[in-house]
Amino acid sequence: MFLNRSRDTRKSAPPEYDASTEPDWRRISNGHSATWHDHRAHWMGANDPPAVRDDPGNRHVVIEDWEIPIVVDGTEAAVRGDVTWVPGPAVWPWVLVALTLFVAAIALGRTRRWPTVLVVELVLLVALETSHIVGLWLGTTGTLGTQVEANVYSFLGVLLGAYALWRLARRPDPYDATPAALVAAIVLFVAGGLADISTLGSSQLPTALAPVLARLGVAVSLGAGAGVATVAAMRLRRPGGAASARASRLRGRAA
Repeated sequence: MFLNRSRDTRKSAPPEYDASTEPDWRRISNGHSATWHDHRAHWMGANDPPAVRDDPGNRHVVIEDWEIPIVVDGTEAAVRGDVTWVPGPAVWPWVLVALTLFVAAIALGRTRRWPTVLVVELVLLVALETSHIVGLWLGTTGTLGTQVEANVYSFLGVLLGAYALWRLARRPDPYDATPAALVAAIVLFVAGGLADISTLGSSQLPTALAPVLARLGVAVSLGAGAGVATVAAMRLRRPGGAASARASRLRGRAA
C-alpha cells in the first residue's frame, strides 16, 4: 500500500515494506466497505499515452482489462475494467457565452436600469452557485468536513450574493449597495467560474449535474460575474458628488 499513497509516485518502497508478507489490518471505522487508491486502475506514465499524443481528439482504450484480485468472504474474485481516454468538448462555445454575457452586462449597466441588471444577474449567480454546490455534494463521496472545505468559497459567494441582494432591496439609493455587489460578484466569479474553468474542456466532471449544465454554469459565472463586478465598480461613485447623495437619501426618507 506504500506505493498507492500518491497518484503518481516516483520512488521505491523502503526495505521494511514487503509485498509478500501478511498485511497488518487495523479497524478504522464500523462500516462495511473499504476504499483505496490502486495504480493498476489508471495510467501511470509521466506523459500522455502514445495513442493519445498522436490522436487526442478521439476515444482510446489506454489500458485494456486491468485486473485487481480480491477475496470476498473467503472467495477469490477480481475487479476488472478499462482505462479509457475520452476527449473533452470544444471550449470556444462556452467562452463565447461568457463574453456575450459580459458585454451585455456592460451595455445594460450603462443605462438607467443598471440596478435591475445587478439584481437579475446576482440572482442568477447565486442560483447557479447553489446548484454547483449541490452537484458537487451529490457527485462525490467525501466526508462532511471534506465537502465543506471544498465548497467554502462557494458558500461564501452565495452568502455575499444574498447580502448584496438584500442591500439592493432595502436601500432606496442603489448606490449604497454597489460595494456589496462588487465584492459578491468577485467572489462568485472566482468560486463558480475561475476555480472551475477546466470544466469547460474536461470530459469527466465530479458533479451530479448534467455536463452541459455544469459547463453552462461555469460560463455564466465567468461572464455574469465579471459583468456585475464591472458595473458595480462603475457605479461606486455617485454622479454629482456628495450633494446628489444627500438629496437621494432625503428623497428616500420622504418616500
